[in-house]
Amino acid sequence: MLESIYLPEDELTYVNFPVLREERQSVEDITAYALRAYTALSDYNEALYDRVDINTAELEQYITLCRDTCSRLASAASIPFDLLLELRSILTMLYKLRTLAADSSANVIGEPTAINTEDDGL
Repeated sequence: MLESIYLPEDELTYVNFPVLREERQSVEDITAYALRAYTALSDYNEALYDRVDINTAELEQYITLCRDTCSRLASAASIPFDLLLELRSILTMLYKLRTLAADSSANVIGEPTAINTEDDGL
């Protein structure tokens, strides 16, 4: 009885979302850049690298691309909202990266301080 309420378990088709067909490459580019940024930040947080280099020009380019794509998707007649929410969360992360890059010198985020390796005997 409740089965008719749910969408069929088929792959997402672009027939119902024409604006998504137009923005497909932009969404893929934004997602690829966000994955690179997430990977770089997680590598830093796991102490695999001692800094995160951010190209601020490229960051600004992707912020603009993401903002424009979100605007076009939000004004469309029909769009999967989970995609729009994901793009907006990526945009939030990019804004945070821009803030971190502006606060740091030489476009490096999170250059660590010296670590004290001596045991305090506790």
